[in-house]
This record gives sequence, structure tokens and C-alpha cells, in this order.
Amino acid sequence: MKRVLIMLFVVVMASFALNRDLAKVQTVFFDENEISANSSITNQRPSVNTALSPLPIIGRTEVIGTSTYDWQYNGPVYTHCIVDPVANGVHCGWMYANTQPSAGAPERNQYYNFYDFTTRTWAFGNTGTPVYTARSGFGGMSADPVTGNVVISTHQSIGGVLTPVFARDQVPGGGLFEYSQGPTGYQWPPIGVTYNQSVHSAVISVSSAATGSSDSVYYTRSNTATWPTTWTTPFYIQPPAPSAGFCNQNIAASRTSNKVIVLWEQSEDDYPERAFYRLSTDGGATWGATTQLPFPPSVGGVNPSFHITSLFAMFDAQDNLHIVASVMHYEGTSGYTIPAQIWHYCPANTPAWSLIHHYEADTLNAPVGYNALFATRPSIAQDPTTGNFYVAWEQFDSLNYEPITTLARADIYVAELTNNGQTVTRKGRITDPNTTSKRFPCVGGVKNDTVFVQYIVDSIAGFELYTQGTWTHNPIVVHRFHKNSLPLVGIEENNSNKYYHFTLKPALPNPMHSQTTIHYSLPTKSNVDLTIYDILGRPIKTLVSGIKSAGEYSITWDGTDNAGKKVQSGIYFYTLKTQDKSQTHKLIITN
Repeated sequence: MKRVLIMLFVVVMASFALNRDLAKVQTVFFDENEISANSSITNQRPSVNTALSPLPIIGRTEVIGTSTYDWQYNGPVYTHCIVDPVANGVHCGWMYANTQPSAGAPERNQYYNFYDFTTRTWAFGNTGTPVYTARSGFGGMSADPVTGNVVISTHQSIGGVLTPVFARDQVPGGGLFEYSQGPTGYQWPPIGVTYNQSVHSAVISVSSAATGSSDSVYYTRSNTATWPTTWTTPFYIQPPAPSAGFCNQNIAASRTSNKVIVLWEQSEDDYPERAFYRLSTDGGATWGATTQLPFPPSVGGVNPSFHITSLFAMFDAQDNLHIVASVMHYEGTSGYTIPAQIWHYCPANTPAWSLIHHYEADTLNAPVGYNALFATRPSIAQDPTTGNFYVAWEQFDSLNYEPITTLARADIYVAELTNNGQTVTRKGRITDPNTTSKRFPCVGGVKNDTVFVQYIVDSIAGFELYTQGTWTHNPIVVHRFHKNSLPLVGIEENNSNKYYHFTLKPALPNPMHSQTTIHYSLPTKSNVDLTIYDILGRPIKTLVSGIKSAGEYSITWDGTDNAGKKVQSGIYFYTLKTQDKSQTHKLIITN
């Protein structure tokens, strides 16, 4: 089942061929201990091709690979970045392609890279290494809590039937994989590895003679820690809950016990959309009853409903369950609207739900595109030293949109949670809102004082696979920053920490007689032009011209032109322009 959510108006797309040269991309290597919270590190650009890499607000970014396949996941993100203390490094995975996705991309594959904390290098440079020898995609990853070997999942077409296939690295970070084929007739296989070294996967059934159903959640696991391994007959995990109806399932496994959780959101069966999970405490041998995840309370006027990108789970160092979810406001038959929220759930807390983030889009100038909310796809990891949690998500800005697709661009946000996830102490945007769209973040964890987040930098917002614009070679990056460089909650309203949007507000008064005031804001330091035009498009008065820092501004116009003469009554327009954005409003003058 396929569907499009949050398409707020019809988008007219242009399509043209575009390839970008990656030959000069360089990778930055540095010690995680070198990343401090002081200003000498913050706001520095990495030594990479800046046309292809994001400009971080805090920390540094490293290009570890590329992909033309910007549609990395359909529903929630699966784990694809892991700070692993056993392997003493960072495992990273993504879906790679080098040609046009809608043309088939026959070379599509799962790719892998590994950062070694001892040598302080990426094992496979800035390109990564292929995991499989056949066309593969839409997988996840986990790490063996005993050996540190990474396990990567995918689905492939085998004999014309979609089949999950699993790869295990024979040496931590070595990129020497051995393979195991899962049960045929299933797809989208997120995975987790428990302490007994069993590999667990939640798969979606494919409509075929093998399964007799489609878009339903099944569970399978490996029988042994040896490799290659056999897999159990898939267990239909949903009853009595409704069918998932979509690839929106996820899985998490404990690193300290044999707990496993499979969770999913039901799509389109009823509204508001519910979420469910089943928990096993014995490594998948037996399962508890299907449990509905309770809705979070209504906050800020939100009538909560879960979204297909919602669910990501983990077990902490004390083996307690934590879930982060993106929640949308549902207005009955009128559909889904802003605001969007990010929530944290832990059944050991009272109350179990705590609000991480509430986001109201400034305008509805641009939609977010296929299968997304304005704030969505959260992931969570724990700091092993402090026990604090870090949550990353993608968030769209309708004031920063792609001209080719008219879709909003996204940036990456991170929050620090204390008090077992109940309190948000730090929160902020870690990427700069430029002409790229940063998507599908996964927070991998914390090493010393450094937080690691992996995401893809989409050069043109929108998925070419769904005829949204053009295909491009997009960097896969790992973003590192000192955890104390996130703004403290309650202090981020200070000018030094406040995040502004590109905004041109209506002039007041309008219509004007003798004068009017125009307010605008800038997210970054920019070369700014604010000009009044007549109805024929001729410039009448330049109000602002030059470099301005990020912040909020206002300017008063007295109705005179550049020569100092009063203009005639009528309709005029005022336009705010920077290097890559512009916005125009109408102004009426009555003399």
C-alpha cells in the first residue's frame, strides 16, 4: 500500500538531468576528544566540497559516502549509525546508488563505513564499501553486543520474490561480510541483536503465494550465533491489532539482556491512527500480548495521532524501554495538519510521556512532500557516561523551499534529555538552513563528550523516484558536535542562540498614508536587498542593501522614491532577497 501524506497543495515539478562531480570530495578526520564546546570549534566548516556538504551550526561534518537514492526510508528510520564501545568505533550504513533511481538504479546496494577511534580514520575513506553483491536496499543495522561485529539487513529480489538477506562482518569494521538468506516473501527488514547474539528482524509480508497477505508485520530470528544461520518461520505478530497497512514497523533489541520489541503504526484503518507493540523477554521465543501504545496527552491544541514515520525504540543501560515518536494533529475528516510534535515514552516514568518538541510552521508556503511531517523521524541514543539521552529528528521550514520542486527543505535538530528522558535540558538545530535538505537522521550515540548523528544531504528537496525534481549525487555525512554546544532550554531565546527563519512580514499599516514599517528576519549572515517596486516591476526605492547578520530587523518607509520624491497612490510591491531566497508582499498607498 502506498500513499502520500501532507501534500497541502499540488506541486508542479520540473525534471532535468544533473550530475555533480564528487572527485574532489575530501574527508575530515579528527579526534572526538578535540571537539569542545568553545567557539573556536563551533561554526567551522569542514574541509570538504562545500557545494556538497551541509554547513553546520555547531560541530563538524564528514562526508563518508554518497547516494543518488535520496529516498532512504519510507516510514520511520531504521538504525543506521551506532557508536559501538565493543568495536571501539562508529558503524554507519546507508542505501547507495550512483544512477537515476527512477530508471532502476541497478547498482543499488547497502553501503558501510566504520570510524576507528584508535586510528582516528574511516576504514573506507569518503566512499564506503558495498555490503552485498546483488541489488539490495531498504535495510537496517545492529551490532553484536559481545563481539562488536556489525550485522546489516536488506531485501533482494530472489527468484522474482522479495526476500530479506542478512550480512555479518567477520571482523569489527573490516567490511568482510558473510551472508544468510531469510524467509522468502518478505521485505523492509529492520534488525536488532540481543545479548545472546541472536539476530531479530521485523519484516513486512509481500502479497504472494508464500505469504497469502501483504503489508502485515511478521517476526523472524536466527537460531544461533554461528554464521551463516537459519531463520525461524515468520511469526504473524499483529493479532489482534489491525494490520500495519504500510512499511511502518521497527524493532529494537537489548544489548544487556534478551529483550526484543516489535512496534508498528496502523495506517488508514481508523483515525486517529494508533500504534502497537509486542515485547519478548526471552529472545523472541515467546511474546507478550499485543499492546496499544497510549496516545500522548493533548498539548498546544494538538489532537494526537501517530504517523507512519513515528516509531523508534531502544533499551537503556538499565534495560528500560524508551520510545520516541512523531505525533501529528488530526482534525477528523479534514485530514492532518500542523503543528507537529516529537514525544518521548518510557513506561518506567510517571507520567510515561514527555514532550520533546512542538513545532508550528511559520506558513504553509511549501509542503513537506511524500510521507513526512513538519517535524518527524526521531531516533534516540544514550550517553553511557551520564545516562542522558539524545534525540535527533528532521524538521522542515516552509519559508526555505526548493524552487525546482516547491517543496520545503529540512534541517536536523537534536535535544538532550535528562531525568530518564523526562526533562529537555538542551535543544537546537545543528545544521544551517541553506539550499540543501538534510534528511533521515540517526543519532548513533556519544563518545566521551561528542554526539554523532548521520544523515543524507539532499541537493534538491523531494524524491526523484516520485517525480519530485531531479536526481543528484548526495553526500552521506556524519555530524559530530560537543554535547554542551546545544543551546540550553530557557536560554536559547538570547540573540546568541536564537534560531531565526527567513521571514518578510506584512507591512504595518497597509494600506499606508504617510509611512509604514516593514519587519523581516534572517537565519544566517546574508547579503540582503529590500526594495520597493511599482506595479510594472520597476524599482522605486531601495530600503536595505548590504550584509546583515542573522536576526530580526525593521525599517520604516516614508513613501518616497530614491530621488526623495513622494510616490503616487496605487499598488506597490516590496521584495526581500538574499543569495538564495526571496519573498514579496503587496503594499497599497493612499495619498
